[in-house]
Amino acid sequence: MALLLALSLTGCATLPQAGPTGRRIISAGAKGDFSVVEVASASALPAAETLPQFTALPPSWRTSVGQLAPGDIVSVTFYEVGVRIFSGGSSGQGTAFDPAAKGEKVGPIEIDQAGRITLPYVGTIAAAGRTPAQLGRDIEEQLRGKSENPQAVVQLDVANGSAVIVGGEVASSGRVRLTSAHERLLDIMALSGGPKGESADLLLRVMRAGAVSEGPFEALTFDNIGGMPMEPGDRIDVVRTRRAFSVMGSANKVNRYSLPLRSFSLADGLALAGGANENVANPAAVFVFRYVKPAPDAPEQPVVYHINMLKPVSYLLAQKFDLQNKDVVYIAGAEANQPGKLLQMIGQVFTPLVIARQITN
Repeated sequence: MALLLALSLTGCATLPQAGPTGRRIISAGAKGDFSVVEVASASALPAAETLPQFTALPPSWRTSVGQLAPGDIVSVTFYEVGVRIFSGGSSGQGTAFDPAAKGEKVGPIEIDQAGRITLPYVGTIAAAGRTPAQLGRDIEEQLRGKSENPQAVVQLDVANGSAVIVGGEVASSGRVRLTSAHERLLDIMALSGGPKGESADLLLRVMRAGAVSEGPFEALTFDNIGGMPMEPGDRIDVVRTRRAFSVMGSANKVNRYSLPLRSFSLADGLALAGGANENVANPAAVFVFRYVKPAPDAPEQPVVYHINMLKPVSYLLAQKFDLQNKDVVYIAGAEANQPGKLLQMIGQVFTPLVIARQITN
């Protein structure tokens, strides 16, 4: 018995542990290794992290919806009655008369960066900023005197310029053509198949003529920029952020967890980790390790927040304590468990010997 007592007094300090005890963390803070903040009231809660918020984007000067833009690919079908300058009739400025209207398609033709296209017997004509119907009438005017009663029908084949680009974590990325229905941002996301996988850590970014608006994907609604009409040339990126926090020590589920791009409290984090292990943990010694910048240009300073979860008010405070990216939540082990651990180890060593002796006897 005396031997066991001596072993318990000398061996407890060398037993394996999940990490430092609460007393050692407080002592290290007192020595100046880091600052310790006792979270015992609402006034001690740290400021919440500033997350990106959507801002309205002003209308751009670019081509409006329904108008052609540089990069669009069009085709033109000519219809002529009588003397024709396109195929199907007499050549060039011939005099043969044909009362039947016949069509001849020209294209595809890409609108160049200057916003123009080139057509036979018409030459170079401005196309960007015109609707297909308006461009058709412009072409007809250029053909007056060259063809008898010309009709030109312009069709938009590929909307490269009059579309929005959607990329990133969506089911179907690429160009989405804008129509006269004036699609909103939420409409474009639906046409793209929505986000891939979980949306809690997705950031939505919209770029227009050098201006950027971004925010959490889950915060997108019709009341903010979700109801904003999209414009040709807009770019939409859905980016998956890599935010996480770790739970260590005497928790039931020690792990690294993804941190959603929204308010996520310490109470949420502890629940996700299964809470403290009631057999080995000390609920009075729950800590959050974090690097904090006192000012935007100041270097980071290590800060440890201590919250005593044995106090009922701490469960209310934990709901207001927002976790941040790279936080480490640590639950210290109970110091009273050390002698018990030693006796358990001694039992594991001597039990097989006792069983073997009983068998031999």
